[in-house]
Amino acid sequence: MKILTVDDEIGICEQIKDTFSKTGYEVLMALNGKEALSIVRKEKPKIVFLDIRMEGMDGLEVLRQIKEVDPSIKVIMLSIADDPDTQNKAKLLGASGFVRKPFFDRGLIDEVIMKVNQMAKEREPARMLIVDDEEGIRASLKDFLTKRFECDVVEAANGQQAIDLLRKEKFDLLFLDIRMPGISGMDVIKEKKKLDYKPAIWVITHFDSEEVAHKVIKEGADDYIPKPFSLRLLDKKIRNFLVSIGKYKPKGSADSGK
Repeated sequence: MKILTVDDEIGICEQIKDTFSKTGYEVLMALNGKEALSIVRKEKPKIVFLDIRMEGMDGLEVLRQIKEVDPSIKVIMLSIADDPDTQNKAKLLGASGFVRKPFFDRGLIDEVIMKVNQMAKEREPARMLIVDDEEGIRASLKDFLTKRFECDVVEAANGQQAIDLLRKEKFDLLFLDIRMPGISGMDVIKEKKKLDYKPAIWVITHFDSEEVAHKVIKEGADDYIPKPFSLRLLDKKIRNFLVSIGKYKPKGSADSGK
């Protein structure tokens, strides 16, 4: 997910970029309104941090034009002071939130997570496919996923079932075993190249080898997770992935729609 930070103080832009680059976001910077609008049109960021007071085109005018380009963009206004009149004007123009400067990184991250969750509510739940010939593995992983995230989880007991499902339906993420009877996980990875969409594929296998990891990544997998794996680390990886595609819905949260 792309974030744009707009401020005529380069130090503020660099602080925000440093904060979110560490968590996997692509962060773009603009030092004035004209540059910001050019980036919005070209790069289509999902979230914009926008300073209210800037030289030349001020934040309110930039906000107005951003919303003309794409009303779905979440714009979070930055300000050194609480000004109710200006905030009301920004809200009328479509601002999604306000953060007062100077700010703490935790506050910025929380604001972005809130906006990502809001965008997730407007989308269908994430769809995941578990491909493994061991029923126990499929059942435990499905239970793990559905208890933590708002998502649709489908199972495939072999490679052929997986390929048939991939051709008929769309998935955001595949958990894929490599060694299975008949059509192997490697064949499923190769099928990805033929699809009109590109789901992420995480290979989960008993093989713990750099050679195997390099091979599956080269063929088109996106990540490699050797068994047995830490559920805590897997939870973090899945959460970060869902945030990155705008479909992070923690189970039972206020933003899950329940």
